[in-house]
Amino acid sequence: MWKIKKNLIEDVIQSAKNYYPKEFLCFLSGDKEAKEINEIVLIPTLNGDDYSSVNTYNIPIDNTILGSLHSHPNGSTFPSTADKKFFKRYLINVIIGLDTNNTIINVFDDKSNKLDIELID
Repeated sequence: MWKIKKNLIEDVIQSAKNYYPKEFLCFLSGDKEAKEINEIVLIPTLNGDDYSSVNTYNIPIDNTILGSLHSHPNGSTFPSTADKKFFKRYLINVIIGLDTNNTIINVFDDKSNKLDIELID
């Protein structure tokens, strides 16, 4: 089971809310062997109401980047076809579903299978 620092999740939820109604996109760094995510990696992105994208040349060559995280301002936490294609690059992928009343999080592997996570201090 993957572990993610609780304060990291709180920070990215706040960032996603700051971008609302546009999508927010960042990357996740950590320890692959321990299955622990402990850092947010911010890279310049393009963000719109129903998309976010990154120029892959801007992603550093860094073996600690293990995952992606993006928001869906429509509240959905299920991956689109484009999301599923993007997920293939990373071991763990998080979608934060935002709408005016709720924040929901779903986590997926590189094959778009839903994962359980453990929030740690």
